[in-house]
Amino acid sequence: MDYFIDALGDICPIPILKAERKLKEIKPRERVVLETDHSCSIASVTNHFRSRYGYPSTIVEVDEGVWQIIIEKTA
Repeated sequence: MDYFIDALGDICPIPILKAERKLKEIKPRERVVLETDHSCSIASVTNHFRSRYGYPSTIVEVDEGVWQIIIEKTA
């Protein structure tokens, strides 16, 4: 199951905090889809969850200047 988080207009660390909160609530193999319009969030969010938890992520540009960061909870 995917859980959508609207982080449009949010600057770091807010997107990380929003995703962190939801990832603590969900089960392994479920995903968080974080939508952001700040390019700096792409690196900070993906690096945080990969280095801290080992969670893989995928980045998709869904519109010009709008990205979805898909983070999968692995454990």
